[in-house]
Amino acid sequence: MQRTAGIKSRQLLVLRTHLAIAFRLLPALILLIAIAINLPARQAKAGETTRLTTQSAIVVPANLQGSLSLDGFLQIAIDPTGNASLAEMFDRHDAEFSDIRGHDLNLGYASSAGWMRLILERPPGAAGDATLLLSLTPNFSDIVDVYVAQDRPGLTAADFSRTEMGDHAALVRSSFTGLENVLPIQLPSSGRLIVYIRGASSNSSLNLSVSAYSPTDFGFMTTLANLARGLWFGGMAILMIVQIVFFCFDRRAFYPLLAVNILGATLVYFGNLGLSRLLLFPQGGLGNDYFTASAAWLGLTAGALSVASVLELRRRHPWLNRLFLASAVIGITGVLFAFAGENRIFAPLASLIILIVTTAAMAVSAQDLIMLKDAESGLKAAAFILIWCGLILTSAQRLGVLPLPNWVAHSYAIASICHFILLTGSLAVRLRKAEAINRDNDKRAVAAAHAAERHANELVISRTRELADAKKTAEDALRAELQAQVRQIRFMEVISHQYRTPLAAIRSNIDSVRISLPKEDQANRDRLDRGRQAIVRLVEVLEVNLIRSRLQGASFEPHFTCTPIADIMTAAYAKAEDLLQGTNIQLDIAPAARPGLVMADAEMLGIALINLLENAAKFSAGAQSPKVSLGARMVDGSTIAISVSDNGIGIPPSEIETVLSHSARGSNAKHVAGTGVGLSLVSRIAAAHGGSVSLASPRKGPGTIATITLPSVRSSVLAAKS
Repeated sequence: MQRTAGIKSRQLLVLRTHLAIAFRLLPALILLIAIAINLPARQAKAGETTRLTTQSAIVVPANLQGSLSLDGFLQIAIDPTGNASLAEMFDRHDAEFSDIRGHDLNLGYASSAGWMRLILERPPGAAGDATLLLSLTPNFSDIVDVYVAQDRPGLTAADFSRTEMGDHAALVRSSFTGLENVLPIQLPSSGRLIVYIRGASSNSSLNLSVSAYSPTDFGFMTTLANLARGLWFGGMAILMIVQIVFFCFDRRAFYPLLAVNILGATLVYFGNLGLSRLLLFPQGGLGNDYFTASAAWLGLTAGALSVASVLELRRRHPWLNRLFLASAVIGITGVLFAFAGENRIFAPLASLIILIVTTAAMAVSAQDLIMLKDAESGLKAAAFILIWCGLILTSAQRLGVLPLPNWVAHSYAIASICHFILLTGSLAVRLRKAEAINRDNDKRAVAAAHAAERHANELVISRTRELADAKKTAEDALRAELQAQVRQIRFMEVISHQYRTPLAAIRSNIDSVRISLPKEDQANRDRLDRGRQAIVRLVEVLEVNLIRSRLQGASFEPHFTCTPIADIMTAAYAKAEDLLQGTNIQLDIAPAARPGLVMADAEMLGIALINLLENAAKFSAGAQSPKVSLGARMVDGSTIAISVSDNGIGIPPSEIETVLSHSARGSNAKHVAGTGVGLSLVSRIAAAHGGSVSLASPRKGPGTIATITLPSVRSSVLAAKS
């Protein structure tokens, strides 16, 4: 399999190499072919006028139906100067005229003028005059002069009547048609009618076709021709609209470029079919020349850009893309030549460029068909092959390379609409392919979304299960902690109960012994007093720890009563004096705060103050003169602030907000024993009383100021009512 794939890849590489070489040699080859074909054709034309003939008359039947065949009855003469008059051509008679096949004069982009001559006569015994319509096409020929005279002895050029019918002259309006040069000719019942036709071009190709029709059938034939023209223009308009619709669904540049290309081809035939002369320039002049030439050159520009975009040459064949861009630039340059009156010189180059560009596009599309073998590449290849054939036929007829009839010039029009239909079909296939890819991508995206949703649901279920397990674990841990706290409380209650009785007995015996001592035995009395104080302190420690255990457990539920703040602070101060012997504690209650009342659980709030005082004493023990202060003040008449300050080690400013958390301690307090639950307990007690706790450093010196802010009874009552 790998060997087969390698052989195919090498064959494909060789094919691409050969095609690339062919693309590079193609322009030179086409140029040589054009020169080789054009040279003998011009030489043949130069020798056409050497043969002398006797011209036969065309017999117009009395019951003429449709068109009259002129093949074999027309003679032509070439005027190299382009300025010969009718008198000069009439005097030469047969010396310059020669028979031609068909009924067309085609000199291409030449400065020479062409003369055509035909003789008309009625059949013997014809009665009355008859009318014959002489049609001269195409409409865009610059100069078309028709000279008509009845043959007689001594006939001279002055006996001919002249009719100007080129697009440089005013439009000859008739009841027959406005798109063709139609001249009604009255045929006498006897005798011959001689007709000279002169055609010349100053800025376009010289193509002239002569036809004769019966007036009764010309209208029907013209109607069919106009219907075909209308269908062609309508089809081109629909194709332009289709490109715009495609562009709305797929924002690719080649859709508007192709629409402009279709518009350019439409404008070219708008001029070639006579519509521009009929609708825009009925008074003649150079306007129609400028219009038709500019439309052709702009069509080259639009065609080169659109084909390069459709075939994606910029990405696939950059060097070939540059050729197409150069062709577009030449098309714009051709517009300047057309308005400068030099279109006849520059136009043959355009035909060669169009042929090269079209051939290159055909080769690229054929290469795509060989490699891809799909519907899109097949339609593109058919489109470019068809337009190439139409271009070859039309160019050969317009340039006079081959003696082709005038109707061959319309092969490009037929090929162009078929080309655009096939090209639009290929783009439609491409668009449908893109839509199919988008649908597949959407399906994959939906499938991926469903898979992601299922995965998310599984994750939610898994996380929910994990959360449920974590919740159960937390509940079990909380339950165990509560049970431990309950056991701790019971333990503290047992200790308090068991120790209170013997301590009371010891204190009673100490009091009895002290009473029995004589007054002069002051030393023993002092020893007994110190023992009694130690017993009191031990009892106080047991009571404080018992209360703390209850507050930290499940019994954290305050029982509020209206209590003076001074009583709570005095009780806390007394207990602190007993617990913290040797610590200098100052009590400072502002006069405005002494009558203040708070709704509080006195025992719980007292524990909070004792915790703050213990911390203050503990963290200021290392100071030279430790100092702890307990104070209260009124704030705004509705709030009481209780503060505990010290001159200890303080708290780092960045850690003030965190030390109120459970088990959190300052980074500078590692050398001091503690668990970090004291401040968190104080914060919980303050919150339970509708207040808050804040920590700050003094403005001057070390230490910490802890402040409990509580609402007074008056503000609490107002808040409850609201």
